[in-house]
Amino acid sequence: MRLGQIGEGDLVLEVGSGDRPNPRSDVLVDRFIEDNTERGGNLTIDRPLVVADAHHLPFKDKAFDYVVCYHILEHMDDPARFIREITRVGKRGYIQSPSEIAEKLFHWSFHRWYVNLIDGRLILHPREDDDRFGDLFDYLYAYNPRFARFSRSMPALFYVDYQWEGGIDFEIRADSPLDLRDPATLRRLVRPQETWRAALRGNATSFVRDRTPRPLLDAAKRLGRRRRGARRAFDLDALLACPVCTGAVTRAEDELTCAACGRVYPVRRGLPHLLAEEARPGDERQPALSGAKGATGDEQPPKAGEPRGEAATAARGAF
Repeated sequence: MRLGQIGEGDLVLEVGSGDRPNPRSDVLVDRFIEDNTERGGNLTIDRPLVVADAHHLPFKDKAFDYVVCYHILEHMDDPARFIREITRVGKRGYIQSPSEIAEKLFHWSFHRWYVNLIDGRLILHPREDDDRFGDLFDYLYAYNPRFARFSRSMPALFYVDYQWEGGIDFEIRADSPLDLRDPATLRRLVRPQETWRAALRGNATSFVRDRTPRPLLDAAKRLGRRRRGARRAFDLDALLACPVCTGAVTRAEDELTCAACGRVYPVRRGLPHLLAEEARPGDERQPALSGAKGATGDEQPPKAGEPRGEAATAARGAF
């Protein structure tokens, strides 16, 4: 994950944090607590987490210095609404998604959008139900070290990295911006992306990884993902806002009440549930939410793809 520069005192939000949140994230958001359908494992709750819909983030404007969105944009019912929300609550941030090429090789049937990055602009178009390769590339990634190494050496071919500050340049269209019969497009896609030093380092890393017992690899990864939060303290309640009207909320025992519209949101097992459908009605002068079903946690596929079925266990935790 190629996060931008984050200051020691910056407050970091991660949307759709799933089972492997970034160590630097301070506050996590996920829509589903128990349902792992669209992520790779059980939800990790090792720091403040808010149960919320990513289309209606329950935070004040510019509450966060940085927003992390790792493999979540492609899940959205309404990506335009989602983008407006993350730029409302954050000052800058990072988005990573599988590329259209990765989506067509590997199989994530629950994704809704292809994502491309063309000339600094995110371009999305609806995903097709295309399973022509079955699990072939998932198994290649899990069981063929040379293919896994190749996929890691070509990051721009397999996933989209996008840094933003202030706003996000994006477009939603009906069809793909890629012309895979155009020689110039193909040359751009297959251009080597590593220096010779990086290639040597990557080959050495892969050599060691492929010969290290899995329990040792898993322990090393857990150590590397230990929580590394902001140096400044923060009050979560002071960051929260009503997801319907964005009014300030106040906590009383196991409830959060919006001062503007009167809606009351539950706090269950210490987790604020700021979902419109879980609120007790208050002042009905505010409009109800419409449209999106909500966001899930990230299934956390590896950089190129994550296998399903029996291949999933072999590939899980490779990164």
